[in-house]
Amino acid sequence: MGSSQPVPSVPGVLDPSARHLVDRLLAAGSDLGRQLYRARHQRLRDHLRSLVPAAADPNPHLLRLAVAVGRYLAARGERDTDEVCSHLLRRPVIQAADHANLLLDPETFLNNYLFHVATREAGGTVTIHSQCTTVSCLSRRTPPLGPTFLRTRGALLAVYPLSRTTLKDSSFCALPGPLEMTFGGLDGVPLDVAADPVLGPLLGQRAPDGPTGYRAANDRIWRGLDLDHGVRRVQIDESVAAECVARHLADPDGPVYRLLFDPYVRETFLRVKRRLVADQANLAVNRAAPDFLWYRKGSRLHQVVFVDGHPVLEATGAPLPVPYTPAAVARALRAGDLAADRVLAYLVRCLLPGVVAVGGTAQQDYVALYRRMVVEANAEAPFLTTGEVTRATRADLSRVGGRPLLELAGDALDLVRFLGPGSRLADLDDAYLDRPIGATVGALRSARHLEARLPVPRQHVSERLPACV
Repeated sequence: MGSSQPVPSVPGVLDPSARHLVDRLLAAGSDLGRQLYRARHQRLRDHLRSLVPAAADPNPHLLRLAVAVGRYLAARGERDTDEVCSHLLRRPVIQAADHANLLLDPETFLNNYLFHVATREAGGTVTIHSQCTTVSCLSRRTPPLGPTFLRTRGALLAVYPLSRTTLKDSSFCALPGPLEMTFGGLDGVPLDVAADPVLGPLLGQRAPDGPTGYRAANDRIWRGLDLDHGVRRVQIDESVAAECVARHLADPDGPVYRLLFDPYVRETFLRVKRRLVADQANLAVNRAAPDFLWYRKGSRLHQVVFVDGHPVLEATGAPLPVPYTPAAVARALRAGDLAADRVLAYLVRCLLPGVVAVGGTAQQDYVALYRRMVVEANAEAPFLTTGEVTRATRADLSRVGGRPLLELAGDALDLVRFLGPGSRLADLDDAYLDRPIGATVGALRSARHLEARLPVPRQHVSERLPACV
């Protein structure tokens, strides 16, 4: 593979555009900015290896999560689920950067491939990838953007034959099934889908719902790639967080039970959350709603909020149709009628069990905000033990990985855009793994969406900071 990206003359020196953005992130107190600044001289290979913890901090919340993962995989016919759960207990880390997407999406592939490399370099044997399946199906109409639209091979494809009107009012996990992959062309070069070595075998694949279809398709895509299959890839989704929350609700003395069902703890946490989300220093969390839960009605998830201590649907003010008791909420979570919001999902999947979440650009600052919520609410209305506070406030539980670390161009970008069994992925390793992150991040285009929230520093903040900041 030819040179696909210029390397700065001084190892670790950021591209001027990336440096300006990192300066702005640092000036705003961004955790993403701190991580990128600290890592700029580090080889990409070494940074990736460091994402996988060497050992676990054994605790009942980690065991509860492992059981939820095992239950999810067993229900879907996955083999050797004990191997996956045992690995999670030994090396507690989950790749959490993905929205619901197929691996042919370049950003999703990079998230998965770089975590594969991280695990391989750290001597691990299993990678767990959690896709966010509660996302809206249409985040932009023109050109369309969302989990059912795929850019690959120079074309824009509609994975499922669903109208934009249907998608506008739908959440991915709630799309009505059965769903059949058709890959209709919307824009770009004409594509013979049936003749394509990757898309062709997926054409006509039917599934009862979107998450099941994408998981099966991604398993097939990954198996066909030229890489080390001694490292096993496993895909989960937000139903694991729902199962985990349901298991927490069986423990009336536990933190999640108290957070949802102790009125003083719940109202204190929500008050703290709303204040922090409204603060100008908040870089990543757009809205305070929902309050812990989503409610599924038809093909859409509706935000649940608490008004005067009672759960209602935010859009209408109608009472939550599910009785608000621990047993009823647990049943609804397992049935898919309720889903955990992002705060609750990260609490049970990351902060309480001490599992490293390897994520993208926005995650670093919203998880930092979640840690503040936990600390400030717990100080006023204690619901965590000392050990739980220590674990939940660890700054290393959210780490930047995947697409933000590697900006491809030229031959390397084409390799990913036309991903298939013949793609020489070892060329990516050779071209990038031993470069410093200051070179591999390129212009940091994956973080440009954060700029509107950032102040403009009067001077380069990085010039005032020690290397260990």
